[in-house]
Amino acid sequence: MHYEPDSLFFTQLSQFQRLYSRSLAARLAPLDVHPGYLGVLHYLWQGDGVTQKTLFELMPVEQATLSNTLKRMERDRLIERSPDPGDKRHHIISLTQKGASAKAPVIQAIGDLRAAVNAGLTVTDRRYFRRIMRQMTEALEADQADPLFLLLDEVDG
Repeated sequence: MHYEPDSLFFTQLSQFQRLYSRSLAARLAPLDVHPGYLGVLHYLWQGDGVTQKTLFELMPVEQATLSNTLKRMERDRLIERSPDPGDKRHHIISLTQKGASAKAPVIQAIGDLRAAVNAGLTVTDRRYFRRIMRQMTEALEADQADPLFLLLDEVDG
């Protein structure tokens, strides 16, 4: 069988993801924002002043990943933590002035990247792509949740 790596879906998807991530990082770098911060910023821009537990419940990341992200964001002066008056075991995570004022330029940077990625695509193309990606994501989630699949995987391994 002839192997064509560029024709394999996962190779193309991986290449797209790497290029997209690099382009996003390059656009965000002048703002002192890393792509990994976007989820936290998104939720804080919608409603500032939440606990780490609340962010964890909202975001599809591991607790350790979120904790490390928050430490870096605090180091970069995008957020600050203050004791929760209702529960001293928790801290309230809030945007600093720098974090709050980053919203417009970050949204602009993301919009610029979206425009570059979507150049030459019709509205129908973009809608179709999002629908297909959503369906494929749901299929992968179902596949991962299938106990029979996991059992067979463990038996084969």
